[in-house]
Amino acid sequence: MITSILFSNNLRLTLLERFSRTLGWLHLNTCLGAGVAVTNLDRKPYPEVSGYLIPTLLKWGEHELASQYGRWLVSIQNSDGSWSDPAGEAPYTFDTGQILKGLLALSEKSQEYDDVIRRGCNWMLQQVQPDGRVTTPNTQHWLLPAGKVVPESIHLYALEPLRDAGRKWGVPAYEEAVERSLSYYLANPSLTRFDTLSHFHAYIVEALLDLGQLKAATKAMTEPADLQSRNGLIPGYSDSRWVCSTGLFQYAVIWYRLGDLSRADRAFNCASRLQNRSGGFFGSYGWGANYFKREEISWAQKYFLDALWWKIRSRFDNEANIFPEIISGGDGRYRLIEHVVRKVAPRSVLEAGCGKGRFLRRLLDDFPEIKLYGLDLSDKMISELPNKVEPLCGSLLNIPVSDGMFDLVFSVEALEHSVNISSAIRELSRVVAPGGTLVIIDKNRERLGSLEIAEWEQWFLPLEIASAMEQQGFTVHIEQNLSYDGHDGRDNLFLGWIATKK
Repeated sequence: MITSILFSNNLRLTLLERFSRTLGWLHLNTCLGAGVAVTNLDRKPYPEVSGYLIPTLLKWGEHELASQYGRWLVSIQNSDGSWSDPAGEAPYTFDTGQILKGLLALSEKSQEYDDVIRRGCNWMLQQVQPDGRVTTPNTQHWLLPAGKVVPESIHLYALEPLRDAGRKWGVPAYEEAVERSLSYYLANPSLTRFDTLSHFHAYIVEALLDLGQLKAATKAMTEPADLQSRNGLIPGYSDSRWVCSTGLFQYAVIWYRLGDLSRADRAFNCASRLQNRSGGFFGSYGWGANYFKREEISWAQKYFLDALWWKIRSRFDNEANIFPEIISGGDGRYRLIEHVVRKVAPRSVLEAGCGKGRFLRRLLDDFPEIKLYGLDLSDKMISELPNKVEPLCGSLLNIPVSDGMFDLVFSVEALEHSVNISSAIRELSRVVAPGGTLVIIDKNRERLGSLEIAEWEQWFLPLEIASAMEQQGFTVHIEQNLSYDGHDGRDNLFLGWIATKK
């Protein structure tokens, strides 16, 4: 019965279509010059959600939208350093912590947020009591239907930015307050019990992971695991007959991070099927649902995107051992890169989506004088890079360096995994120096079906990528019939785009 209620209006969409609709909903429901709306019906911009959406948007290459949210949040900070609820009525510790997460992510590339973050952290520090309990000046919005209340322990989810700011600026008081709070809440034997809305329980569990409490987080997932059905459903409350959309996505994130990919996929697939035609998600679905059951909530978009990001990353982490470490010098893909290197004589080279660095190893042998960098999403991949290669943890959508840093950027079979293709090309273009070169080698869409691919993977037509590169100010040349892995290339599976920045 519960399954038929939940999925009676199920849309048969691909994962890429769901991603596109999710981003479309966010753009449509972002308030002019401000943050994202609370829901599709409550059009007030929501500081808390706008704040913790920022790191998510950056991961997916939505840098402009993330910056807009950041500028708006700076403009509405209270004089004491805190931030308030959507109506601007009262400051909240939890909300302030989520906004600090976003501003800290933006501060990685700009110091303009530093003073604002410090003021917010100093206000947060005042909310941590001597015994470690985290308080908040107001709890009027913490009341839930059926006489339930949001658990105070969700404040753990607001502590990570205080810890990170303490490490960044060397403020021991920030880190000490986090440790004190952790000790306080971990002393409660019922901390990890699933006795609240799944959304809030997942806040607590993910906070434990963020703060390095792997054992406690693993224990906390025992009850959701016991309750999960074959099709991935987990009730909104342990005894309910309905589900919370965000709770499902958050549990997927946690299981991906814990390495339980089977449970994570089931939760993610189940939650994804709840998506409405608009691209949004109601807060809850099913018989007796009472959590925003007729409103599309903005925070569901965040957790869909977070879960998808972790789904892709965990796949690469899990399969790191099967990725090759060497490439033949006669491979057509390497020969193309080698030819470009000899022609443009770069001083600095980035491989974006480098895996274990097989192309970089060959370049290191052939061009030892060049400074080489390797960027990858997977920590496990990055750890395999040669010592002389500078490692960067990130993706084609979010490269953690300043504009125009590299004379040559190349990417082999990585764009196909980027999902947000136009944003990936824009980000790759950003880090190429004026007059520099960008090389993309990837698969030809006309050869789709010749290999099994991941559900998020995309292949490309020659002019499709060339046009996108030209829009970023490049002149482009296309190479076809590249040999690969013992094949002579006459199947035209691999294409190469060589672009020069004007």
